[in-house]
Amino acid sequence: MKETVLRALFMWLVLFIILQPMFTYIDYLLDLQVKANTSYITQKAATEGRVTDSMRREVIANLTAVGLPAEKIAITSSTAAVQQRKQRIDVYVTAPRVNLFPYNFSGTTQPARYYGHGSIMSEYLD
Repeated sequence: MKETVLRALFMWLVLFIILQPMFTYIDYLLDLQVKANTSYITQKAATEGRVTDSMRREVIANLTAVGLPAEKIAITSSTAAVQQRKQRIDVYVTAPRVNLFPYNFSGTTQPARYYGHGSIMSEYLD
């Protein structure tokens, strides 16, 4: 009986060791998606001179498709007005970080949100 209990406890430890790299990779991919969508919306905002509502909806749909909750995704821009050519546009995208880790092996805490920042010069022409 004692050996069975020890074996069962050992299997949980082995399961954590096997799953931890997969969870880390999924976390990395979600972070990469937020950064890629930030770059995408920043490049689209350059031609429009600002971040439009349709751009926001498109990025929220992209991030929702990978499993992030739509109501908690925040997309902000440095300005709401149209920026003329050669004016800087900053775009920030944040989304809640999904807690995928069954056990934190390090003493540091994980960030609570995925974060993306992009800046570009406006290419808007009247």
